[in-house]
Amino acid sequence: MTDLFETYRAVHRQGFIPIFVEDGRDARLEVAACVEAGLEVIEYTLRRGDVREMIPWVREIYPHLKILVGSTIDNDAIVNKLKAKHPQLMTLDELADLGADGFVSMLRWSEESIRRFAPTHVVAPCATTLGEAYEMCSHGAHFIKFVQPEESLIRQVRAAPTFQFCPVFVTGGMDLQRIPATIKAGAVSIGSGFDLTLKDRPRDIGVSDIAAVMVRYRETVAQARRDAYPAMMEAQDAGRAEWLASLPHVHPF
Repeated sequence: MTDLFETYRAVHRQGFIPIFVEDGRDARLEVAACVEAGLEVIEYTLRRGDVREMIPWVREIYPHLKILVGSTIDNDAIVNKLKAKHPQLMTLDELADLGADGFVSMLRWSEESIRRFAPTHVVAPCATTLGEAYEMCSHGAHFIKFVQPEESLIRQVRAAPTFQFCPVFVTGGMDLQRIPATIKAGAVSIGSGFDLTLKDRPRDIGVSDIAAVMVRYRETVAQARRDAYPAMMEAQDAGRAEWLASLPHVHPF
């Protein structure tokens, strides 16, 4: 596991996070493509049956790469009951021991879970309301995830009356056409699964071709962020204090 602030800044700086879902492709090739594209961060989800094998493999072959684990569940009792049908599932403690740098979820997390893991791992739980987003930010979540939200929900958590407090990370259907409007509405980071980014690509697509897709997604996100958050983008290479001051939302540092 890397340093928390280093991971947080890498996630924020990259802006676009490729998500490893069960897409039927060779994950090793996709990881290699992400590295060739210059990405520092990936999200490897627990939906993939090979997650127990792949996280240690990435750690060994690409030790610089930061790994967020997606589709996490912060209730150990539920995880342990689900393992009978989904043996790849792991508790947060098990994932931390395996080398995860952060956690992303489709679910709301408890205050206890956020306060326990946020001091050491990037934490991005999911919210479906303004109140949930505010609550989890208050507990120390680094990002709040929204899944295919109506733009009105993003605008609520990024509105003037809420002082634009929320660090919004959006996933679900984030293709090249939808990304600019989603960032304009208030998202600061975007995640897209390989099932979407490579949807119309041949099964035998090579590493360099996958890398080119990743570069295009990252550049699309970067341009949209330059339009929406010019001060933040200008401070990308600034020192810690100056960079944190440029962020358009709260942070736990």
